[in-house]
Amino acid sequence: MRNHRIIKTFIAFVGAFAISCSAAGCELIIAEDGSIYGISEASEASEVSSAAESLPAGVDLEGPYEVDRVVDGDTLIVYIDGVRTRVRLIGINTPESVAPEEERNTEEGVIASDYVKTLMEDADYEVWLEYDNERYDQYDRTLAYVYIDYDGEVVMLERILLEEGYAETVRYGTNDRYYDEFCELEAEAS
Repeated sequence: MRNHRIIKTFIAFVGAFAISCSAAGCELIIAEDGSIYGISEASEASEVSSAAESLPAGVDLEGPYEVDRVVDGDTLIVYIDGVRTRVRLIGINTPESVAPEEERNTEEGVIASDYVKTLMEDADYEVWLEYDNERYDQYDRTLAYVYIDYDGEVVMLERILLEEGYAETVRYGTNDRYYDEFCELEAEAS
């Protein structure tokens, strides 16, 4: 009985808030799970979209997950279920920037790494992951296609890096769902 009263009170509060917000010329933005994640001015309501609303259809994504840090252009440290996890982007390779053998590191690798850091800042260090056939590599890194909020739309990070010329296409075992597309993107960027 007590829970029923709490729910009725909450509904009344949200209703009253929504009415006052509407009268003030703003719009309450509510996620599918019912959580309130923003308020916008009514004039901007059509422009406001959450990353969650722009997830690509037909793609099985997990997340969002918080990014702890960018290791380099093709590796991130991500908190998956509270555990710091090294995630290697599937299907691409960027030049080295943090290899233990200093002679392997290149200026292009630093540039690619810095670009990914900028993208992560713009995406508020939040990513979604899509897995392919093999989930781990020989170094026990999690293998995933990584998606970010890119200008209000959730897009695959690998695609961005290939389109902008920061990465090359590579095949990792049987993880080749997007291999042909990646080859085309790399060729177009050349």
